[in-house]
Amino acid sequence: MCYNLKTNMYNQMYGNKKMAGRKSLFEPVAEKLIAQIREGRIAPGEKMPSEHELCTHYALSRSSIRKVLDCLEQKGLIRRQPGIGTFVCGNEPVPEKPVVIAMPELPPFSYAYSMTAAIQNVVSEQNCRLVTINPRQLNEKDQFPFDAFIFIDVGGLSKERLQELAGRGFPVIAINRIWEKLSYFSIDFYEDSRRAVRLLRRFGMKRIGAVNGSYFGSYGNAERLRGFRDEIAEHSGIPQIAQPAFNPLTAVDEITAFIRDSKPDALFLPLIGVLDWTLFACKQAGRIPGRDIQLFCFDRPDEEVYADTGLIYADMPIEKTGADAVDYLIRKVRNPELPPEHRVYNSNFVIFNNLLKEV
Repeated sequence: MCYNLKTNMYNQMYGNKKMAGRKSLFEPVAEKLIAQIREGRIAPGEKMPSEHELCTHYALSRSSIRKVLDCLEQKGLIRRQPGIGTFVCGNEPVPEKPVVIAMPELPPFSYAYSMTAAIQNVVSEQNCRLVTINPRQLNEKDQFPFDAFIFIDVGGLSKERLQELAGRGFPVIAINRIWEKLSYFSIDFYEDSRRAVRLLRRFGMKRIGAVNGSYFGSYGNAERLRGFRDEIAEHSGIPQIAQPAFNPLTAVDEITAFIRDSKPDALFLPLIGVLDWTLFACKQAGRIPGRDIQLFCFDRPDEEVYADTGLIYADMPIEKTGADAVDYLIRKVRNPELPPEHRVYNSNFVIFNNLLKEV
């Protein structure tokens, strides 16, 4: 039985037998609920009625009902979960507080935009919550209204700041960045590029040029061109790379001049942003993509729009990368002792060019 502390003190001090024989209003209700729990009529793991429902059912004030719940909690019979409810203790697990995952809001034109839906699906399946934020918020303070952060190809946040947060125990994960001291889930831009050059060689293409796409993305462009250069140089070649300015009016002409001067039989495009410029340049140079010049493009193009261009493109496992990453991050929040994880993925190469499919 639970006792009213003030009443007991009064009895001990003054010996008031009349008061000692009285029960507080909440005690019979507490005794009834204790019996129901111990007899299994309220099962372990079951959610208790809300305070409002208990007040209505037992015709007690909210303060009395809170005393009832305090009594049950002191006896280890219930567990309160703020914002979720009160649950009967037992062998069955009490529902965990929803994990809140933050990520940048990706624009529709981002190569990683389709990743958002895959991340949301995993978050929903695990009864967690996804919020989008301005990444600069992580520069401003060290306490956040979310439990973990997914870094995806955005500006405003440095690698060093992410490493600092991770070092303090805040769960952070990098997608498509192979960075030390951080958990990462990344497509291997470098190795994919080397594989792309080897594939073009298999199709008999010897003069393979590239078009710099740094204006459309620094990290992916740099890693892919690094792979391109290394693969060409390994076979005693000299990498030929067009360096167009970020101006559609001049970029097409600059790529056209590059095609006419270097006479490549294939062009390596590290980012999809340079694809349209290159297609126009091929037309100006009198070259037909898919017939007398082969284009290899990274990122997934619209197949209906580009089906007649004879492209080969790298179909990156964007959705799987995002889903695996957020699944790990949720587990990391729930179990801080989980070790860092590093996963690397390769892209599938898709061939639009029917002539090459016959080779």
